[in-house]
Amino acid sequence: MIPLVGLCLLVMAVLHWVLEPLEALFTWTLQLNVLPWLLGLILIWLFAGETDRRPFP
Repeated sequence: MIPLVGLCLLVMAVLHWVLEPLEALFTWTLQLNVLPWLLGLILIWLFAGETDRRPFP
């Protein structure tokens, strides 16, 4: 039972040290509204590409 408690504490500590900075980064990114601009630029880039038109024979 003691190893199970230790394993739970270890997993909680790892999740805290890994997910806490990621949460802070995602919160900062979403508060700056970077995501809509990035998606907009990607969509413009996709739609502005050349089409695969073939000339008439």
